[in-house]
Amino acid sequence: MLNRKDVIEKEIEQLVFDLKRGFIQFVTLYLICEKPRYAYEIKENILKITRGTFDIDRNNLYKKLRALERDGFLKSQLKSSDQGANRKYYSISPYGKKLYNEMYQILIPVMASLHQRFKKK
Repeated sequence: MLNRKDVIEKEIEQLVFDLKRGFIQFVTLYLICEKPRYAYEIKENILKITRGTFDIDRNNLYKKLRALERDGFLKSQLKSSDQGANRKYYSISPYGKKLYNEMYQILIPVMASLHQRFKKK
């Protein structure tokens, strides 16, 4: 039987896992809405935005980007780089912009409301 500390740890791990899944997709779309980006740049920005809380494995990021592209939310283009191999830059499609805007309409008011409530305590 798990002790209370282990149960709390397990619950926190699950919370972070659940938050990370949706948040990474939202932030990825946000970053690509700003300008076309390549995977490493997206990863670094996610780390910066989350202050290191949400790191994403490079392979998982590539899977997420390929899925977003496959579903029509992103487009990609290979571009040459001064620092070695060509880079695959992702840009937002009109369909991806619509998804981002709808996610924004749901997430931002909820996060703002939570922030206000937590600030009062």
